[in-house]
Amino acid sequence: MEQAQKIKQNIAKNNVTAPSFKQYLEQKVAEAKEEIQFSSHAEKRLLSRNIEMTPEIMQRLKDAIAKAKEKGANETLMIFDNFSLIVSVKNNVVITAIDKQGMKENVFTNIDSAIFA
Repeated sequence: MEQAQKIKQNIAKNNVTAPSFKQYLEQKVAEAKEEIQFSSHAEKRLLSRNIEMTPEIMQRLKDAIAKAKEKGANETLMIFDNFSLIVSVKNNVVITAIDKQGMKENVFTNIDSAIFA
């Protein structure tokens, strides 16, 4: 009992406040929402088309998603140097990946914006 009182006094003296579980959970959910996800379809396309997501490209992708969000975009075609990605901006999910050859042969539907990333 005496130990518990000392701990309480120490906390009060140092004015230490730990975040509540609710605050912690909300923070983790917010962080997860900001994290870029890849659909299984996009992962397969990246592998089969030998598209490497380097740290530089990931940063460019993150910046492009932020720009698209600012403009109110939902589904965006993001055009990189040698490939493109279709991204669900509101969900931070890469839906599919298209290599340079595929970009010449495809019509892109159900997108509301395009960004040169």
